[in-house]
Amino acid sequence: MTVNPTKKARVYVLYTGGTIGMVPKEPGNPASPLVPGDKSQLQRYAHGLEEKGIDWIIEGLVDLDGKEVPPIDSSDIDADHWKFMAAQIERVYNDYHGFVILHGTDTMAYTASALSFLLENLAKPVVVTGSQLPISSVRTDGVQNFVNAIYIAGYKAAGLPCIPEVIICFGDSILRGNRTRKVSSSSWQGFDTPNFPKLGTIGEHIKINTSLLRPAANNEDTPFYAHTTLCTDVMDVGLFPGLKPAPLKSLLQLEAIKGVVLRTYGAGNAPGNKAFLDVIELAVKGVGRPGKTILNVTQCTQGTVEMGVYAASSGLLERGVISGLDITPEAALAKMMWILETQTGNEIQSQLQIDQRGEQTGSLFDVRYGACGDSSESVGLVSVSASPAGKFRKSNLVRAVLRVSHLGITDTQIGDEIELKVFINLPTADSNTPTKDRRFATTFHGAYQGPEATSFIEEVTSTVRTVAEEGHPIHVSVIPPKGKKIWYQGLYLALFA
Repeated sequence: MTVNPTKKARVYVLYTGGTIGMVPKEPGNPASPLVPGDKSQLQRYAHGLEEKGIDWIIEGLVDLDGKEVPPIDSSDIDADHWKFMAAQIERVYNDYHGFVILHGTDTMAYTASALSFLLENLAKPVVVTGSQLPISSVRTDGVQNFVNAIYIAGYKAAGLPCIPEVIICFGDSILRGNRTRKVSSSSWQGFDTPNFPKLGTIGEHIKINTSLLRPAANNEDTPFYAHTTLCTDVMDVGLFPGLKPAPLKSLLQLEAIKGVVLRTYGAGNAPGNKAFLDVIELAVKGVGRPGKTILNVTQCTQGTVEMGVYAASSGLLERGVISGLDITPEAALAKMMWILETQTGNEIQSQLQIDQRGEQTGSLFDVRYGACGDSSESVGLVSVSASPAGKFRKSNLVRAVLRVSHLGITDTQIGDEIELKVFINLPTADSNTPTKDRRFATTFHGAYQGPEATSFIEEVTSTVRTVAEEGHPIHVSVIPPKGKKIWYQGLYLALFA
């Protein structure tokens, strides 16, 4: 099939396999096992599009050398296939207005996430779709999904806004690809974005919420291109009650592993016992071998990781585990593969916490001030400076949270009321500095529970927004009551932007 250049929209369909193209292994015997069919069998199901001004072609997947890759069940998809898809779109990018990828449902969310990172400076729709039943089935959902995907990719002829993102079109939903999770193995509405609104809905009319769309790249100034390398030395590890430190240590010490997506409980919580946390610390620091990057994501379908809010996540924070905020496990794994391949050193941690393609709600810029002595090395006043990880922009600041963990205070009994004043960007602050100073941030106060149990977390957004200077370190002063000294295990400032 050749493209008619006079049509209003030209769409390139890439068939990779999956249920949508499944046919009986034995032709004429519907009871025989289903296997991926040929792309030519799909052409006859999306008819009438030419009359709407959409011209489209369908081709199979090829590798980086142009060799044909047979259609496969999506359970067999791996990182090489993602690279092939990205490269194939790059080769034809300038000739088409939009792209459709036909794909199996089992790993569709992984593929959509990976492509969102691999396709750089995207200015056109890349629509991933499939079906729960083969397109040849009498009750299939495949025809509607296929046609809707072509309509969205052929937006110019369909009179729709351009969605310059990798998206999933399935059932009645248009979803950001790297926010998507498969939520049902049988429902026509098989996918959802639990932490993000739908980009659009499909009914009698296709409605797109343009306020949610990411801006299209200007390909004249920033040309489109595809990344074709990924680091696959990663692991996805889920915590569960009864997980023993020994087998976890064996996994995390594998030399072939560079990054780990750690699926934790609730808001990023994990066991607080020393043996477990020692395993995590050993993996992050390396000790005689390269340390591993560990990204904390929640096992919950909805919600976000907030390390340090609960004591059960403080141990991970203090041992160098970084927050994935509300990213999905699928997007977290794909993002880590991409970041480990494209970044080095401290930028790996920084870039993992930054919103790259709309995969998470905002970015997190950590400021880690470290520990302050112990009971034998307590200090009368803390004065420390550190810079945010990554390219922090104060103008984008949404929230700033300061946390001190495992706080010890001399000459203080369990149950005593304590109070510590905190100033930001005022190195000369002491116990006599008035709290009416604009650089006063907050007061840590409460009942003392001993150094193992006393931690505080306070909102300091207003002060940071007022006194922080972009491009400069952020200084924090922690001042105990007169005559007392303090020590702590960690002081952290989290900047959400």
